[in-house]
Amino acid sequence: MSERTGRTYPFSAIVGQDDLKVALLLNAVDPRVGGVLIRGQKGTAKSTAVRALAAVLPEIDVVEGCPYGCDPVEERHRCSRCAEASHEGDLPVMRRRPQLVELPVSATEDRVVGTLDLEHALKHGARRYEPGLLAAANRGLLYVDEVNLLDDHIVDTLLDAAASGVSVVEREGVRHQHPARFILIGTMNPEEGELRPQLLDRFGLCVDVRGIGDAAERVEIMRRRRAFEDDPDAFARGWAVAETDLAVRLDRARALLPDIELDDDLLFLIASVCAELGVDGHRADLVMARAAAAFALLHDRREVTAADIRRVAPMVLAHRMKRAPFEEDRFDESHVRSLLGDAGSGEGGDTDGDSPGDGAEDGAAALRALREVSEGAGPADAALEIERPLSVEVDRMRRSYGGRRQETTSDDRSGRYVRAEIPRPGTPADVALDATLRAAAPYQRERDSEMAIAVEPGDIRNKVRRRRVGASIVFCVDASGSMGAQNRMDAAKAAVLELLVDAYQRRDRVGLVAFRGETAEVVLAPTASVELAQLKLRSLPTGGATPLAHGIVKGLELLSSETRRNDEVIPWLVLVTDGRANVALADGIGSNDARDAAARLKEARVNTIVIDTTSARGSGTAAREIARVAGGEYIRLADIGGGALTEAVRERVRSA
Repeated sequence: MSERTGRTYPFSAIVGQDDLKVALLLNAVDPRVGGVLIRGQKGTAKSTAVRALAAVLPEIDVVEGCPYGCDPVEERHRCSRCAEASHEGDLPVMRRRPQLVELPVSATEDRVVGTLDLEHALKHGARRYEPGLLAAANRGLLYVDEVNLLDDHIVDTLLDAAASGVSVVEREGVRHQHPARFILIGTMNPEEGELRPQLLDRFGLCVDVRGIGDAAERVEIMRRRRAFEDDPDAFARGWAVAETDLAVRLDRARALLPDIELDDDLLFLIASVCAELGVDGHRADLVMARAAAAFALLHDRREVTAADIRRVAPMVLAHRMKRAPFEEDRFDESHVRSLLGDAGSGEGGDTDGDSPGDGAEDGAAALRALREVSEGAGPADAALEIERPLSVEVDRMRRSYGGRRQETTSDDRSGRYVRAEIPRPGTPADVALDATLRAAAPYQRERDSEMAIAVEPGDIRNKVRRRRVGASIVFCVDASGSMGAQNRMDAAKAAVLELLVDAYQRRDRVGLVAFRGETAEVVLAPTASVELAQLKLRSLPTGGATPLAHGIVKGLELLSSETRRNDEVIPWLVLVTDGRANVALADGIGSNDARDAAARLKEARVNTIVIDTTSARGSGTAAREIARVAGGEYIRLADIGGGALTEAVRERVRSA
């Protein structure tokens, strides 16, 4: 948008990003496709395209004055107020475009699902529901930027509404239900963390966007953007005809949607491909059929071909092809095209996606190709296999203070409302209306007030909210030239990747610091992204002196940054070393500096685990001393394999 005028950048003026535009338009034709997940780095026109789509969507009929924009004709999806009013006569109708509702990452549950109108309850003694963002998004678009960073309880709410088309609110003694059918559009940068599998599958389509490499197209992007910023109105007028044509095409395609069907051969083709690729569930089959039909209608055709299926299949399958979070991405577009028998010659390349072309094979031919190509195909091997069991010697030293639970009380009005309490001094107001009214109820006869319910300061109760918090785990690994350095690095890499499995459910972030030579290096900043970890951990050099103090300080800096970003995160440092240090921070002695650095861990209340890699019995005095000074736990692993290290860390983080 232009900040001066609020003018939206024209959809037709967006250069490149063909898959993104096609995916958005397919949902505009048929919202039952199920939304779009857009993955990619910032600055690749993700938000621009979403907002531009909303500006070209055909207008719809809504019940005038209804906060949910109910359909005046469709009876099944009306709110209770419109349902009652329809029995008394015709509903008032107005036309408007579907709304684009943006859900910020910081949104509270009250803002998303709605809440009780406190002012109305106190003035009139009646309960009235105040709609939230899900109500505003009904029959429109719900846009979530950085969807992978949403709190778990907000994600659960979105899942329920997206699956049922209904938002049910039960809180503070009130139960309210309203329609919530929307096109869910989410954007995310994979480097900032993964998306929970339950939400990932809810997106009908998924596209990956990247910066455009062609110099001529990049120049055209600059020219158009400059023209738009200089005079948004003039730029919009230049694209008005193209925008109008696109809106007309969408309107016509939506009108014809009830009349289009896929024949049995095409349905069998879709089912066979999904079954052959081992896609879980049946949502992919349904989405592919609907997307193929929408693609055909978008190009003024009422007959769906195998080429249409071929065009939409990568968008449907790309995010559904992983068996476990740390496996390599198993989606192979060329294999999918082979399974579809190279149906058709069209690839879809202009603003709206090209038509499939005239050389499309029929469904039966594609099925024959499917049977020929797919024989013997099996799931890809896991990228990581942990072979060695945990082997921990009895020699341990427990840390001197306990860790925090993985669920914590929230003070910023985020999280689930679990109970009420008398407000504590200094805490922000987060009034629990139900508990407040219950506290005031016994005294109403004694109180003279114009309010329906007289509430005094002593009656006020605050909400107590709970939310899950994750851990930031930094592995600090000795990569010096001492014996066993390569084994230590291999074990640490394996542990990092496997612990990232837990990041799906626990909001954990894992990082890696390696120290060798004269300093320490941040190999992997704390992340929840398996893909980023695999990229950064491919090769790690070893050899040189042992700057243990440098490693501890670097690890502490990373964790301090994590706690500044989120003061509720649980910091863990896993130090993999024999404890011997021969490089100082400045002009001191290496061993003394290492102990001083360890003491800083205790001061910062970092949960520390020292994994002693010495193998000889009776040794390990240096590592034990580091653990004692850090107030951490000391463990000597007889087997420093990846599985042993992973289980040793996972056991302690989960029990904290």
